[in-house]
Amino acid sequence: MTVDNIFRRLRGALGNALVWGVGWFTAAFAGFAVLRVAGILPETLSWAQGLGVAIRFGIVGVFAGGAFSSVIRLLYHGRRLSEISWVRFGIGGAVVTGLFVPVFLQTMNLLSGDGLVPWELVLDDGLGTAAFGGVAAAVSLKLAQRAVTVLPGRSQDQLDRLESVDRFASAGERDYPITQRSRSAQR
Repeated sequence: MTVDNIFRRLRGALGNALVWGVGWFTAAFAGFAVLRVAGILPETLSWAQGLGVAIRFGIVGVFAGGAFSSVIRLLYHGRRLSEISWVRFGIGGAVVTGLFVPVFLQTMNLLSGDGLVPWELVLDDGLGTAAFGGVAAAVSLKLAQRAVTVLPGRSQDQLDRLESVDRFASAGERDYPITQRSRSAQR
């Protein structure tokens, strides 16, 4: 694997984590706004407090998106975006996030020195974040599939050919034009 491939994959994982973070922040703040305007939340909760909660959701979303990228790398490696079902992808996002977030929250609480939180409180967060994760995964895949068909740039076939050339060519062969390689092979 070349350095370019490593950076491309890291950039993709970071991009996915950021998309999840922004999506979770937006969904959390929109939910707070709807509940506040509808009068379901008390008026003692300020908009700044709602913004703080949305920021926390965004931060957890970044970590959940990074974890999801890692799992997807293992499960869907080598598949084209067009071959992946957005429904299954969304279910996978819900499962990974529903499992990851409670463990992440418990770990952060232990590292801060506060001890374990009662599991019934953490599992409630797991159910909510599973919903966020499922939606974020499905939307992420649909956006990526749409970008491949709409935006100009390299197609998946071109990227696959570049990766296979990098994989099979040695460092010395890449320095010579194809005609010199074929001449040296004939000698």
